[in-house]
Amino acid sequence: MSETLDGYVIDVGCIRKNSRDELLEKARTHTRECALMGHCIESGYGIVTEDDRLTVLDSEATPEVVDEVEASDTESGILLRVQRERNDEAMETTDVREVT
Repeated sequence: MSETLDGYVIDVGCIRKNSRDELLEKARTHTRECALMGHCIESGYGIVTEDDRLTVLDSEATPEVVDEVEASDTESGILLRVQRERNDEAMETTDVREVT
């Protein structure tokens, strides 16, 4: 099984700091600067889709997310397309690209 998700990137630290009903709006305005802070990178990342679905990404996705965010010219609300495949019981990220 594979899936492709388009959503706004937000670090797990910020996911934990915000209430669930505010998460989509927080992800839409989440800044590139925050996403690249050391403790935010260490916390890992999730994406929030326009239909308010939160998906926390596997730790292997972190370097790919960081590369895309660093390369982005978008200051806030970075939209990523994440491709994932089922490997045993877990979903593993296979590709991360910014949607422009």
